[in-house]
Amino acid sequence: MLVFAVLLMLAVTSLHAQERVRIDGQVQWVAGTRMQVMTGGGSVAVDLRQADQAARRGLRPAERVIVDGFVAEDRRSIVAREIWRIGYDQSAGQAP
Repeated sequence: MLVFAVLLMLAVTSLHAQERVRIDGQVQWVAGTRMQVMTGGGSVAVDLRQADQAARRGLRPAERVIVDGFVAEDRRSIVAREIWRIGYDQSAGQAP
C-alpha cells in the first residue's frame, strides 16, 4: 500500500523528469529482464534491462536487495539502475 501511495504521489509530478527511487525488499521472482520485489509496503515490479548484468546475474527468490532506479514512463514499475544484494535468507524458501 505504501509503495502504491509513493508511486501515486510521483504521478502528479512532471512526466518528463525521471523520479529517482530506492526500494529495499526481498526478491519474489526473477524472469529474464523482470523482477518482483516484496517491500514493507507491497510488491513492486522492477525492470532489469538498465541494471548491470553482473549485479542481476544469479538473483534468487528470498534474497534481500536494495534497488536504485527511477519510475518507469508507464508508472507501473521501477527501472533498476543499480542492485545491491544484502543477503540470502535460506529459511524463507521460495516465493509463491
